[in-house]
Amino acid sequence: MVPIYTAACVQTNVWPVYPKKGGPAEPAHKEKNLSRAIELIERVNAWNPSKIYVLPEFFMTGAGGVRNTEQDRNLLCVRMDGPEMERLCTLAKNTGSYISGMVWEVMDDWPDRYWNTAFICGPEGKVILKYHKHYDFTGKTKPGDVMTEYIARYGEDALWPVVDTPLGRMACLVCFDINIPENARCLALNGAEIILHPTSEGRAPFLVEDVGGWEIGKRSRAYENLCYVVSANQGLFLGSDFPTDRMRGRSQIIDFTGRVVNIAETTGECILQADIEIERLRQKRSQVQMNFLAELQPHVHAVQYMKKKMWPKELWKDGPTGGDMGNIKAGRETIARLQAEGVLVPPAYSLDKKSFV
Repeated sequence: MVPIYTAACVQTNVWPVYPKKGGPAEPAHKEKNLSRAIELIERVNAWNPSKIYVLPEFFMTGAGGVRNTEQDRNLLCVRMDGPEMERLCTLAKNTGSYISGMVWEVMDDWPDRYWNTAFICGPEGKVILKYHKHYDFTGKTKPGDVMTEYIARYGEDALWPVVDTPLGRMACLVCFDINIPENARCLALNGAEIILHPTSEGRAPFLVEDVGGWEIGKRSRAYENLCYVVSANQGLFLGSDFPTDRMRGRSQIIDFTGRVVNIAETTGECILQADIEIERLRQKRSQVQMNFLAELQPHVHAVQYMKKKMWPKELWKDGPTGGDMGNIKAGRETIARLQAEGVLVPPAYSLDKKSFV
C-alpha cells in the first residue's frame, strides 16, 4: 500500500540567459536560476516536505529558443552527466524526493542537434527517467524526426518512458505535448499513474483561465487516463526587457478525476502542494464503470491511424532541424496535402492570400 503523500509545483521566477533583444548573453543567469530553484526546494522541504517536486520548462535558461549554433548549445544546453544535473540529483538524494523539470539537452552521439528533455531525478541520486518532447515547431530535434535511428539506439519504450517507484508509476510530458491526447494515452498504456508536466505558458487566447483549450487539455488528460497531472509553469521574468508578467502562472495539480485540487493564484514565484492518493487511483482503475483504459480497443483505432499519413515521418533525419520556419513550412505543406486528400476541408477565404479561393 502506498501512503498518501504530497507533490509540489515549484513555480520559479526566471532570469533569461538572453535578457535583451539583440543583446549579449548573461551566462551567469543559468547558474542563478538553478541555485534559486534548489534554494526554494530546500526551504519548503525543511518546512513542509513533499515527495515530488516539479520545476517549469526553461526554469534554468528562460523561454528564449536555442539557435542551433555551437555557441548556444554550449551556453544553454546541459548533459545528463553534467554538473547541473549532478546538483539536482544531489538535491533529490538529500531531500529523499523525486525532482522533475526540463532542460535543453545535448548528447555526444547526436552531434549538431539539441533536445527538449524532461527528467526525473530519484532519491538514490540518479536520473531515473528521461523524456524527449514530441511536439511544437522550435528547432529542437524530436524523436519522430529521427525515429528509425532513435528506436534502434534506445528501443521503442524510450518514446514513452515510465518509471516504477515506491510512490507510483511516474512519467513526463513537456508543455505543448499535453494538448495531444495520444501522448498521455501512450504513457498510461505503459502504466503511468502520475504525469509530471514542466511547462512554459504565456498569454495566448487559448490559455485564458478556465476557458482556453490548454486548461481543458490538462484536465482532460487526467480524466481520460485516470492519472494525476502535476503541471509547473514559470513565474516572473526578471532582469530582462521582457514583461515581468510574461507568463501566466497557474501551476496546478489535477487528480485522476480531472479535478483541479490546487492551483497557483499568482503569476509570481510560489510553491503549491497537494495530496497524491495512489491507492484511490488504483481502486478507480480496478472498477469496470468509466474505466477508459480497460475499455480501450486499440485494434479498432489502429486501423484508422495506420491509414492516415499526417505529419511527415523522419522529417529531419538527414541533419539538424530547419528551426521554426522549416517546421512551419512543413506544416503548411501537410495541411495543403490533407485538404487535397479530403481529410480537411479548405476554407472559403484564405488568410495567406487575403482573397476568396
